Amino acid sequence: MNPRIGWLLSSMSIALLLPSCDSRPSPERQHQSEQGKSAMLQTPKSIAKEHHELHEALARAAAEGGEVAAAAGELERALAPHFKREEQIATPPLGLLPALSRGEATVEMRSVLPMTDALERELPQMLREHEVVRDAVTKFRAVAERNGQQDSVRFADNLAAHAQQEEELLYPAAILVGRYVARTAPQQ
Repeated sequence: MNPRIGWLLSSMSIALLLPSCDSRPSPERQHQSEQGKSAMLQTPKSIAKEHHELHEALARAAAEGGEVAAAAGELERALAPHFKREEQIATPPLGLLPALSRGEATVEMRSVLPMTDALERELPQMLREHEVVRDAVTKFRAVAERNGQQDSVRFADNLAAHAQQEEELLYPAAILVGRYVARTAPQQ
């Protein structure tokens, strides 16, 4: 695990166990927070870029034609609805991490709670969808390897690693964001 992510998750977990304290930002920070409010509740650029690159790589594989294209189509059908829901409830809460790591917790951040509550409720389904995606990735990888498509083999390996990272880090971090905000952000 990336040491910075491990530290952040540990810190957030500890903060959830501590008694609540006054976490209202200074007036200057409140103004900065209000200006960046919409940007905070967006999927972090690094994750959005990775999702975009995964879709592009899959589109390139689909353009190959033949057996590889058929396997790519099956994989896309498994991925598309999952990515869509993930981008609605799982990745936007992560946009709050920089502000939360600076000790900021604002009323506006509470708007993340419906997302993180939905993620907690839907997590078993999200993980079942990962199993479907894993099966499609395995088939896609085998077809790509059989057809000598090394770029597609690497794509399959990267996609499998991406799903594992979501399960081990991103989903738990998004849930912790919600729990932390619920505990520390002022009500009004």
